[in-house]
Amino acid sequence: MPDFPEIGCHAVAQHPASFEILAPVVIQRYVDGGEQRFPAGFPMQRSWTIRLQRLNEADAARVTGFFESVAGRATSFRFRDPWTGVWFETCWFKSDALALEHTHNGMFAVEIEIFAEDE
Repeated sequence: MPDFPEIGCHAVAQHPASFEILAPVVIQRYVDGGEQRFPAGFPMQRSWTIRLQRLNEADAARVTGFFESVAGRATSFRFRDPWTGVWFETCWFKSDALALEHTHNGMFAVEIEIFAEDE
């Protein structure tokens, strides 16, 4: 399985980046207005928003080449969590489009959303 490419000094993200964990919950509402919540039985989903704002040409080519090689959402890949360093084995891009922006002085920017379901 392919690994999401590292950029620059062995990083997979630049500041700012964000991370969230989505845990599906079933809410049982009662006639008296009370409610009870419990896990829905679906796996938790982790999501990363990676904002790469100062990519040089080589790193931009590495990221776009990887995106094309996995055909956007079509193929899963491994991704290393930038905060914990833990590898997630089955990850996907959230979109089939990658918008690479040429900012200035040969630098590029792109925002990528990646998700993984806990196994």
